[in-house]
Amino acid sequence: MSRIKPTSPVLPSYIETDRMILRKFSIDDYQSVYEFGSNVEVQKYTGDKILTSPIQAKIIIKEVLFPDYKKYGYGRLAAIFKPENKIIGFAGLKYLPEFKESDIGFRFLPE
Repeated sequence: MSRIKPTSPVLPSYIETDRMILRKFSIDDYQSVYEFGSNVEVQKYTGDKILTSPIQAKIIIKEVLFPDYKKYGYGRLAAIFKPENKIIGFAGLKYLPEFKESDIGFRFLPE
């Protein structure tokens, strides 16, 4: 299997379809990250701890998402449902240095 090591920024500013927009997270998205990160159904099979405060969501954005964008040129993207202009979760790639591979993943609010 060939492996591609991330070397330069490749993430566009946003990806848009008829119903969705995918874009990088901003620090202002912390309430939305808290909403899906504190949802037991969303987190059920992830292995991640349930968020218990919006501050934890800010930390994730600052210490996980932003560094991934900078270091690897890509990372998880905010998934915005256009009819409601609401972040309903995330989708996208995440580089996993321990495996030297990228993971494709998503989390969405059940509704």
